[in-house]
Amino acid sequence: MKKSIRILVAVLLTLTLIIGTAGCGQKAEPQTPAPDAAPGASQEAPAPAGTQLLTIGTSTVGGAWYPMGGALANVISSYVPNAKASATPSAATIENLTLVRSGKMEIGMATADIPYQQYHGLAGLEKDESLRTLTMFSNNIICILVKDSSPIHSIEDLKGKKLGVGVQGSSAYTIAVAILKAHGIDIEKDVDQYQGGISQQTEALKDGNIDAFMMTFPQGGAAPGLIELDTTEKIRFIDMDMEKLKEVNAESPCYTIGQIPAGYVDSLKEPVNTLVIGCVFMVKDTMDEELVYNITKSMFEHKDELDAIHAAWKDTNEKTAAVNCPFPLHPGAERYYKEAGFDISILP
Repeated sequence: MKKSIRILVAVLLTLTLIIGTAGCGQKAEPQTPAPDAAPGASQEAPAPAGTQLLTIGTSTVGGAWYPMGGALANVISSYVPNAKASATPSAATIENLTLVRSGKMEIGMATADIPYQQYHGLAGLEKDESLRTLTMFSNNIICILVKDSSPIHSIEDLKGKKLGVGVQGSSAYTIAVAILKAHGIDIEKDVDQYQGGISQQTEALKDGNIDAFMMTFPQGGAAPGLIELDTTEKIRFIDMDMEKLKEVNAESPCYTIGQIPAGYVDSLKEPVNTLVIGCVFMVKDTMDEELVYNITKSMFEHKDELDAIHAAWKDTNEKTAAVNCPFPLHPGAERYYKEAGFDISILP
């Protein structure tokens, strides 16, 4: 019996040595996690020592700002000396504004209204004159969408319905409050709110979990999430009353009156009245002037690369990039715009 046990132990030890030796002769396959990066964002190796790392705050995935920010990150990483940028999804205007002000984000995308209020200390916000404009980009338009079969045909019809809106504190939410108020609707009392980003709103509408949603989209080109919704569902845009829009404009001049053009998505055959608001890439006044100059220069010397990622970039040009800025241009950006002969104006 003892002899049998000794033999069994010897066999097991031999097998263990064979397996262990074979394992030592193999190399583990490298594991490369798939990055969750914006389309167009740089996917290069880690930056060498001495390279300045820049974060660009965009919006939720599914929004147009996400690929737009990714395109800018790629241009910066490719053409600006000693700089590497990455685009990150965020809750858009409010989060980007907060992080830029705190120095935790170098470049932030925002609608112009709330940063303008922050710079001037309006609407109960703390005055902060450290904000600077890198460039303006595609205006945003307000879209109110329902399924084509919906009984909702006006903003007044939204009363008592489940309405998708932006996250509280966001520009999309702020604008929704203003529009509803002009139509006698209290967002806190008269609608059942569903707060979220574009991806969540489009999915909720498709699934029948909301009756409508009111969100901001780039005027120059629909967001991927909206294009996908229009492809898979029969949807309808709610027109807005011109007199009510004038009331909103009179109270908040940052919001101007415009139209959603026919063809914005395939199902939209006629233009729809809406509010328009400018959008800004913002930075801090402490950002290095030469770095900002090189970023601005690279943007417009390689504009075709930005345009190729998202059509909304095409609206940024010598007539729009430095016009109606919510606060002063950064000196580096201003130097480039003056050299290149761009139109320049700052909101009072």
